[in-house]
Amino acid sequence: MSIVHRVGPVLDQAIAAVLNRAGYGDTVSVKAALNQVRQAAPGLVASNDDLTEAILEVAAALGLCVAFDEHEQYPLNPA
Repeated sequence: MSIVHRVGPVLDQAIAAVLNRAGYGDTVSVKAALNQVRQAAPGLVASNDDLTEAILEVAAALGLCVAFDEHEQYPLNPA
């Protein structure tokens, strides 16, 4: 059993609170969502990989696009 399943209700509430701010068709940043979920539920013990999977599932259910930018270190379009 993965950590995501053991903390399901807390995880779902934290992710829903973050992603419900976005409108249908909007793009959500994995990096920003992870930070906001961690702030909303500081005791959450799920790994970033588990949270990313849960964010993707909730985002898809809400009709949101997902930007996988968690490991992004440099801007895509440098000035």
